[in-house]
Amino acid sequence: MTDGFRANGRLLAALFVAPSLVIVSVAAADVRLAQEAPVRLMPRRDLSTPVPPSVRPGEEGRGPSQEAAPLPEIQVKDLGSIDPEAVGTLDAATGGFGAGMWLGTPRPAIQRLIGSIPAEIRSPVMRALAERLLLTAAALPPAEETAGGDGDTPSILALRAERLVAMGLIDEARALILASPMRSSDSALVRLHVETLLLANDPGGACGTAKRDAAKLAGSYWQRVAIFCQLLAGDSDGAQLGANILAETPDFDDKVFLSIADMMAQKRPVRIESLPSPTALHLAMLRSANAPLPADAVEKATPPLLRAIGISPNVELDLRLRAAERAAFAGAIDTGRLAQIYMSVEFDEAELNTALSTAQRNWTPRGRALLYRSAQRQTVPTARAAVIQKAFELARTDGQLLLLVRLYRDLLKDIPVSADMAWFAGEAAKGLLALGERDAARPWVTLLRERQLRDQDARVSRDRLWALALLAGDERYRADDAESMSAWLVALRENEAELAYERAGLALVLMQAVGMQIPEQYWHALLQPPRQSPVFVPPPAYWPALENAMRARRVGETVLLSILMLGPDGTLGADAALLRDVVVALRTVGLEQEGRTLALEAALVNGL
Repeated sequence: MTDGFRANGRLLAALFVAPSLVIVSVAAADVRLAQEAPVRLMPRRDLSTPVPPSVRPGEEGRGPSQEAAPLPEIQVKDLGSIDPEAVGTLDAATGGFGAGMWLGTPRPAIQRLIGSIPAEIRSPVMRALAERLLLTAAALPPAEETAGGDGDTPSILALRAERLVAMGLIDEARALILASPMRSSDSALVRLHVETLLLANDPGGACGTAKRDAAKLAGSYWQRVAIFCQLLAGDSDGAQLGANILAETPDFDDKVFLSIADMMAQKRPVRIESLPSPTALHLAMLRSANAPLPADAVEKATPPLLRAIGISPNVELDLRLRAAERAAFAGAIDTGRLAQIYMSVEFDEAELNTALSTAQRNWTPRGRALLYRSAQRQTVPTARAAVIQKAFELARTDGQLLLLVRLYRDLLKDIPVSADMAWFAGEAAKGLLALGERDAARPWVTLLRERQLRDQDARVSRDRLWALALLAGDERYRADDAESMSAWLVALRENEAELAYERAGLALVLMQAVGMQIPEQYWHALLQPPRQSPVFVPPPAYWPALENAMRARRVGETVLLSILMLGPDGTLGADAALLRDVVVALRTVGLEQEGRTLALEAALVNGL
């Protein structure tokens, strides 16, 4: 059926013209290949004290602590002597981890593990690290010659691009693919390129790419793409013939595709009742036919599909809301886009006037959109604060607090600090400290300290801030202040007594991980009979592997192992010792800010 691409000129004629692209590439000759001295193996120990870095600030491998910056205009290098899998769109100056980030890491380990990066990473810190890792231009260890290899092992570059697509980072994946000289010779990259174009609502570009590389492509996926492209080009007869041949192929079971293709070929209105396992091609076909999306399409959709559905203005609004929220929770769209979608939802005046009680009864995507709309329209600071407080209160019940704190960041920062807002000061300070907005949180903390003697609620709110303020670097709090520590523990016990000691222990572990000295008596004060706790724990080999990578300053390996050890849920409910070791490891390889921000994130999502 792939011959349909070449038969009678019936395919879409327009070729996709790739936009100009910045390419950052790495010549193997430019990277030091000297190994550090072997690391002596030892039993796993407490990693709470980072090893002093042997790499000076600004040297290869550290990478800046900020989010990946826009790509600069860089001259494309001669690719003749370059490992084609080493290309990337970030270097050490633009948010990457440096050309030597894989120095000392075996290539088979990279090949085996990089494809295991979770598609959904609910920790914004770890997700940002994963994105930077996958986009960094870095030399790879030489490939080993394997006798009798079948040649089916995906390239590391294809694995990187596939993970970016799986995470919903569509534009970033396409930029990486276009940066590679393998973009037309590696069939996996060609397919991923077509997928990114379909997900970006560019079917013409997808068809042009598929047509250009048709001679190297085979299989049912490409037959389906060919049929779709014939339908777009108006070649209904050719498409029906191709669909009939495809339907008779053994093991072909994509009946949804055949149904949509049949209705499009016959110029009938396209309507699919159920789509429990949607693909990028399904969505592109339905969009081209201006057909409604079935309600169940969101249930099992992956981050890139959730993103595509969530940002599609022609999708039914409630379905779009559900998809956008899940995409934002997974990190596939940012909170700014989610806010725009929330603002597109229409509510009548009665709903807006009863937003708090309505959201309390109906804590759904629509209810969350209602609260956000209500907060945006409030002009009185106390009214806006009441809406934000309700949103945070409800978000604590279903694990969405971190997402909503990030969503309300600007609104929270705009609320003026005044004495009549003391009731909100604790909530505001916690949210801003967890976001790393220490300067914005400072006046709220000051307000609590000023009112603590005459306002019991202010005193309790101030006491509860002790650990979070320390993690955020507020110099007015001290780790060795036993009186404040005791008051903080009392405040925790008043709120949720059964979890107080576990949360307190987590806080001290995180404080230790960012470099604070914790008095011995604090640990004694928290010792309680242990209880069973179902938390995710990675396989035993990961701990010594992380320690070895950290001590050898293998930045790429340290970041990769940290991502895999925390898994999809990230900091939420993670083992305290695991969080400590990851924070210490990141700080040791030069990612100080990321380590501290991860500790703050862990404190917020775990009830501190």
